[in-house]
Amino acid sequence: MIRRAQDEDWPAVVDVHRRAFVHDPSVPDLVEKLRAGGHIVPPLAFVAVADDRVVGSVLSSWVDLVGSEQRFLQLSPLGVLPEYQRRGLGGELVRATLDGARSLGEPLVFLEGNPDYYARFGFVRADELGWLPPPETLYDWAFQVALLDERAELPRGQVVYPEPFRHR
Repeated sequence: MIRRAQDEDWPAVVDVHRRAFVHDPSVPDLVEKLRAGGHIVPPLAFVAVADDRVVGSVLSSWVDLVGSEQRFLQLSPLGVLPEYQRRGLGGELVRATLDGARSLGEPLVFLEGNPDYYARFGFVRADELGWLPPPETLYDWAFQVALLDERAELPRGQVVYPEPFRHR
């Protein structure tokens, strides 16, 4: 079951990211900094629940564009407990985010991740459409965008991560 994250879920959300990213301790720290700094978009914070506990989580935050007043959504981080991976929960969390973004009237969602995984949800390389990745991006080819409103006239340029992503 996928549902919106609630305040009482946050210890479990941090634990999901700690266990899902055991080789990258910056991710659970990032989750805590995003929440503490008010960067999370609450209607787009989702959890996957199985066996009466939180087993997956996805968060969204706002990113800026150099020279533009318009802000855009970014999906990150996404994590599922190792023992619950490969059951489709990550995909359900991505779809919940995209559906939620559409319901908010957002024209697009950015993310940094594996193109082989995210292509199935409509994500493509952002730089091929005129959005340059933030300097902190690990791999330019991993910075992607899903256009939710093909008709929207959107500014292009350099994307800027929120503060917690810039100091990982």
